[in-house]
Amino acid sequence: MSTGSLSVIAGGRAAGGWEALWGLDVWPFEQLPHADLDPDQHGVLRFDRIAQPWLREAAKRWARARLLRAISPASMRIYVRDLSTFSEWMAKQTPEVRSPALITRSLLEDYLLWVRTGDRAPATRQRYVCVVRQFLAEQCEDGLTGLPRGAVIHRSEMPNRVDRPPRGLERSVFEQFIDPANLVLLGNEQQRTVILLLAHTGMRVSSVITLARDAVEVGSDGHPYLRYRNVKLKREAMIPIGPVLLEQIRRQQRYLDAAYGPAGTPFLLPSPPEGRVGSTPGRGGSCHIVNQTVGRLVSEYVRRAEIRGSDGRLATGVHPHLFRHHLGASLVNDGVPLPVIQRVLDHESLEMTVRYARVADQTVSSALAGWQQRVNVRGERIALPVDGPLAQAAWMKDRISRAKQALPNGYCGLPLVQTCPHPNACLSCDQFLTDPSYRKVHEDQLTQTRRLRADAEHAGHARLVELLAGDEAALNRIMTGLDSLEADSTPAARQIDLLEIAQDVS
Repeated sequence: MSTGSLSVIAGGRAAGGWEALWGLDVWPFEQLPHADLDPDQHGVLRFDRIAQPWLREAAKRWARARLLRAISPASMRIYVRDLSTFSEWMAKQTPEVRSPALITRSLLEDYLLWVRTGDRAPATRQRYVCVVRQFLAEQCEDGLTGLPRGAVIHRSEMPNRVDRPPRGLERSVFEQFIDPANLVLLGNEQQRTVILLLAHTGMRVSSVITLARDAVEVGSDGHPYLRYRNVKLKREAMIPIGPVLLEQIRRQQRYLDAAYGPAGTPFLLPSPPEGRVGSTPGRGGSCHIVNQTVGRLVSEYVRRAEIRGSDGRLATGVHPHLFRHHLGASLVNDGVPLPVIQRVLDHESLEMTVRYARVADQTVSSALAGWQQRVNVRGERIALPVDGPLAQAAWMKDRISRAKQALPNGYCGLPLVQTCPHPNACLSCDQFLTDPSYRKVHEDQLTQTRRLRADAEHAGHARLVELLAGDEAALNRIMTGLDSLEADSTPAARQIDLLEIAQDVS
């Protein structure tokens, strides 16, 4: 690696390149690649807590390789810290290990047992094991020369992770955050821009603070879009925005013109000019605000505007990332297809998006509650328990049935693999089901049936009169059943976990 490598790759600022840093056991973030995208630009990577010299050297090689792959310094700090835990464990339990060649499979099994038997949180256990596993795999031919082939941690040995659904944000709290009467209490346009960006885009804080000054683009459809960098996935992305956010961004841009000049800063949310509170020494305007600034702003805003939850207490638990969870849950509740939500949130996989269906899936709950309110051709109410596997399986069958055999006036209740030989005989079929959403169709059908029956009686068509009389009787029973449903309908909001069939909802 040449001495100018840091300057060449992603704007590193170490005067002597990697060689100047290599002899140090503490690496300042500001001298590392991609520090300009990191919210904590004054942090450090600490290798001095790794006791074994050979392990410390390998950790530096691992850090360099990952930093050049666009891992942020802050993320690398966590990896090195967890690797230090492994080092401390070895120093206490196996002090005789003085080279990579002595890292045996037996040693790793002992470490796995130590991690599992402690009182650590499940996520911490998984992280401790994952870091060592990745480190061994990635450095076996570089920093850990001589590592035995059997010194691996298998994927099946990873501790189970407790996959909790994202925390939600009360609707009333969200409304208070975007209330214009509260927004005017903020000190300037930049603070209002931060709050509305969080509320209306659901972007991660790292993407919000790195927005370019000219981030707004107008598409060929005339609609405004926001161009941003997904810092976590290291890629550019775009999201449509509404008029409220667009106008606030325009106000912020006018503020930037007045405070910094047309070319004074490349960021939409820059660090304050030099000499002002919150400015970065020597870098006013040339650096964006940091993660901590956004967190403090949200906390101060809650207190200044006295934003309270349904319990009447100040919503001091609100943090910036909750707005992302709120947007994901709201889109699910509005019936937006999960693949579309995935694009809005720029998730790497649909699995991550599906987690939002478990916060409070009001759309699915409403659909399931509505499914209970159905009648058959005899006007009898069809009901199942609202909770439990039976209700979920039956509701899923109902969704598939609608897709397989759509009816203009209800649903077909046949099993999944069975087809109907008489698709036009629904009003005489016990498998036919309907609900109040089809009331108008049934009313029109009843009116038409009565007219046709009268015409048939006038013409003396006895067989047709008999058939139409049966349809009219069925329709009358259906209407009576629907009247009964609507008379005592009290749909209740429920928390139902339909993670396994969430894609069917879309």
